[in-house]
Amino acid sequence: MAANNRIHMQNDGNDVHPLAPGEISREAFGRKLYDLMLKKGWSQSELGRRAGITRGSISNYILGHAVPTDINVSRLAKALNVPMDTLRPSRVEDAIEEDTPSVEFRVSSADQTKAWLRVNRLVSVDAGAKILQILNDDAAASNAK
Repeated sequence: MAANNRIHMQNDGNDVHPLAPGEISREAFGRKLYDLMLKKGWSQSELGRRAGITRGSISNYILGHAVPTDINVSRLAKALNVPMDTLRPSRVEDAIEEDTPSVEFRVSSADQTKAWLRVNRLVSVDAGAKILQILNDDAAASNAK
């Protein structure tokens, strides 16, 4: 899947660094698809028939086992009569709309000296800029090694 929506931070030069992908997880896509399907009162078979996609594929999408190709996202959106962005909004936009503060910190299983950090919290513009600067400095230090 191509990531169209990205959060960017400009550094001293003209380079723009992507910080967050614009794609949602397989599980989030499945929940979104399932909710839209239920709102129509359709079964997986009915959604598959209307979209021209097998029921097995629909099941895999809903269970979070797979994410459809852009072509199948388009078919699903058309069948459900929703814009493609409704099916695949950015994670960041979803988190902001939820307005639910949360912080997640996980040490990487691939590299114990690195960690994944996910933050969804309303902060001042100044604090947000400082956090982005820290992340940018950390990325630059990692790339310099």
